[in-house]
Amino acid sequence: MVSAILFDFGGTLDADGLHWLDRFYRIYEQIGLSTIPKDNIKEAFYWADAQADHHPSMSSADLRAMMELHVHWQFEKLKIVDAALEQQAVQAFVRPAERILRRNRHILETLNYAGLKLGVVSNFYGNIEALCREFRYLPFIHGIFDSAVVGLKKPDPRFFEHALARLGIVRPQDAAFVGDSFERDMLPAKSVGMITFWLLGDQRKTAPDPSKVDRILLSLEDLPREFPAPEAGR
Repeated sequence: MVSAILFDFGGTLDADGLHWLDRFYRIYEQIGLSTIPKDNIKEAFYWADAQADHHPSMSSADLRAMMELHVHWQFEKLKIVDAALEQQAVQAFVRPAERILRRNRHILETLNYAGLKLGVVSNFYGNIEALCREFRYLPFIHGIFDSAVVGLKKPDPRFFEHALARLGIVRPQDAAFVGDSFERDMLPAKSVGMITFWLLGDQRKTAPDPSKVDRILLSLEDLPREFPAPEAGR
């Protein structure tokens, strides 16, 4: 019986299954930069990611501050100098992320009320706790495992094992993992024995190995019905 649920953050808690890079492909089109090749955007995205991994201000950055830095580094790599366009890109990322993050607070509250132990396991920049504080998740989260803090990164199964141990979960099959990446979330979570929930959103994807996915979610809003709250008086 599942007693704990662990979540990825980017693409999972801040979006219904859409990876950051895929969001930026759309954003560059939205702000009139559709002529930039996707390979260039991808290179700039991962270059910005590398800068974020080592920038001291990231560990305390809120959502907007984090994306202002990330977008600035992307533009720097792409050799685009346009402050107005930068802000458009930031807004195009932040606004829908804020909406989903606020919505998901209620989902976490519902799952917490159902008696589940909740945690976050994510490759990040050291600021997941700051983001959980910003969106008022902390009352419902029992453990935050940020790769920049822990020193392990997905898809390393040891990252998942570390989180389970810190949460006091002795049997991995008593915990579920919810994430948007098959390679970084589903495969390692299943390898340590966890129940896996693959969050796809509106994407048309097929699991390379369906045996690694126990459930498919189109939205995080679908998750609470998998774990109903106990009836009153029982």
